[in-house]
Amino acid sequence: MSLTLLFALLAAAAVSPVPVAATGACPSAEAVTAALGSALGKEATTDVADAPRVSDQGDRFSVAVRGQTRQFVDAARDCDERARAAAVFIALALNPPVVPAPPAPVVRDGAAQQVVVAPPAPTPTPTLERRIDLAAAARLDGGSASDTSAAIGFEARAAVGWGWLGVAATGGVLAPTDSKFPSVTVRQQRFPLSIAVTAQHGIGRRLAVAGAVGAALVPLTLRGEGLDGGSQSTRLDAGVRLAVELRFRATRRLAPFVDLHAEIFPRAYQLDVDPLGTVGSTGRLWVGVSAGLSFAVSPDGAVASGRPEPR
Repeated sequence: MSLTLLFALLAAAAVSPVPVAATGACPSAEAVTAALGSALGKEATTDVADAPRVSDQGDRFSVAVRGQTRQFVDAARDCDERARAAAVFIALALNPPVVPAPPAPVVRDGAAQQVVVAPPAPTPTPTLERRIDLAAAARLDGGSASDTSAAIGFEARAAVGWGWLGVAATGGVLAPTDSKFPSVTVRQQRFPLSIAVTAQHGIGRRLAVAGAVGAALVPLTLRGEGLDGGSQSTRLDAGVRLAVELRFRATRRLAPFVDLHAEIFPRAYQLDVDPLGTVGSTGRLWVGVSAGLSFAVSPDGAVASGRPEPR
């Protein structure tokens, strides 16, 4: 008998293991009892109606406990290993693994319903929704030159954006204005075009404020009035456009707005009128206000990102 098995026999006696009946000498009842004491530990019990049985069958052995039987092949006849294998089989039969029971049914209105615990849903990855706006507005512009009158007109705008950032393109037409000089009156008509980068922010659920900076390209016509034969020319003002806008969301798609804008042109054109020559110049600064209605092609395009109106 090995030293390990001897220590196991001594430990088995201290925990009162399950008695084992053995037929044959390999493994012996004492060796299986000792190994079973180690396998069961504090869970060892003597409350077993039929004692586990181990049978030596030469090059194999069998174990029977609580109606379960298993045969093991061991041509080498390693009695200590046979005792340990038999003990593990007996321990599992006496103390099978405990599987957690499913949740108890919940009774509602007299009917049993099974409670199903679903795993937590994965956190969705935030995405930026594309916005598309179309707008139309009345517009009033005035030049920095004191001799140039204000011009009223109309503009249309298309904008596309993702989140708080976007791009807007604007096109319009202004009524002709007269610039009165001592010797002649020059009639000017402007056709303002622009493309700008926009940024917007929601103020509550219905209000949004937006800013824009971009390029202004304004074709204009100049004509001297009251002269024989007249004098007319076409020019292109190129400069910078700055704007700030306040928008109110009336419905899910419609939003009235008002904006203040300024267009700065670094180059002023000389007003040359035949046969008088140069009589003045165009203004370098034009400021104005627009008021109109924005229509959201996309569902949440009429207000700033992050503050949508509940649907």
